Amino acid sequence: MQFMSVNVFFSYAHKDEDLRDELAKHLKILERQGIIETWYDRDIDAGAERSTEIDKQLTSADIILLLVSSDFVASDYCYDVELKRALERHDKGEARVIPIIVRPVDLEGTPFSKLQVLPKDAKPITEWDNQDKAFLNIAQGIRHSVEDLANAQQQQQLELYSSLLKLGYRQQARLFRRAIESESVAGFLIHGLPEYGQRWLLNRLVVQYLPEHLNSKIVKVNLNRLARKTNVESLWRELGVRVKVRGHKLTPPEIADGVYRWWLTQDVILVFHDVQALPESAVQEMIEQLWKPLTQRVQQASEGESACKLLMFLVDYVGKAEQWKLPFVEKLDASWKPQKPIKTPKIQEFTDKDLMDWLDDQYRDLPSDLTQGIDDKVKEILDSSEGGIPELALREICAQCGLDWYEELDKWLPL
Repeated sequence: MQFMSVNVFFSYAHKDEDLRDELAKHLKILERQGIIETWYDRDIDAGAERSTEIDKQLTSADIILLLVSSDFVASDYCYDVELKRALERHDKGEARVIPIIVRPVDLEGTPFSKLQVLPKDAKPITEWDNQDKAFLNIAQGIRHSVEDLANAQQQQQLELYSSLLKLGYRQQARLFRRAIESESVAGFLIHGLPEYGQRWLLNRLVVQYLPEHLNSKIVKVNLNRLARKTNVESLWRELGVRVKVRGHKLTPPEIADGVYRWWLTQDVILVFHDVQALPESAVQEMIEQLWKPLTQRVQQASEGESACKLLMFLVDYVGKAEQWKLPFVEKLDASWKPQKPIKTPKIQEFTDKDLMDWLDDQYRDLPSDLTQGIDDKVKEILDSSEGGIPELALREICAQCGLDWYEELDKWLPL
């Protein structure tokens, strides 16, 4: 299993520096494997304010190692400053504190006496006949703690992701759900201004309402290539390759036949990113020559021939589709036929009500720092996202939960 790199902070008395250095050697394999990154006060750059830098590193550490000895306990800075801050973060669940007994010392009544200590049986390192075995035992204990911490972080990320899937986009989600509940085939236009979360919405709809999407046949095409900006010929060419249609004449009916054969045995999801790169006439040609015949064939299939779904997404990332005069459907009624793609509502900013309702509804699954003082938190998110621009708001929420929005995109946005 691959884990996130964990920041490890050494808190120690300088008289124990040789023991710290030896422990660092035994932890080097974890560093080489990218599992941990270590820091101690000798890493402070020349000219940097010592106490400021130590506090910065202590505040950002995931694991804090206390190298306990009589000198550590006697040090006002180690005991009253670093230890106090470390235990505050430990009690809040922000970091994990691991006392390491390096030399004999009375632990009775100390603030960390109830914590799980290393090495085994709290036997000081200097009391071991073979100190390498003591350091090995410590390194193994730290590895286990790192793995536990990484698993907890992954669970927190999963919970945050699940919660974010419930934020905003209610109109688009409601329309999508109604369409796929009434028909097995449907096309959708997702559109809005830049950074309004079109790709996030696409993935949210698929993840939330198509539980078997991982088993689907997914075809993603990026239309924002120069060769595709003037006509659909190169689009037919690429789709032809995807459906294994060979030959010089790649006609839309042949492509439709290949997609139809997929649909007989599995859900099919066609995603056309950057549809705004095509002229309006080319988009109409794609709908008329490929989508309409394909939907008609699927609907004419004999009953029971396939229970699978066929979905198409046209994704506009700059808001250009708002100006098109194409015959999209904006409301579902008895006259709607899947041959006409559905124009979902244009994506709008998150409002204070969107955020307030979301925080109230999801407070059990969100970090406490995000759900305390909800009114102030909503204002903070709106202020940092230029009034609720969706991607900026999502990025800010992730940042407040200790995550980088951009680092999560590959996991969260597979389509």
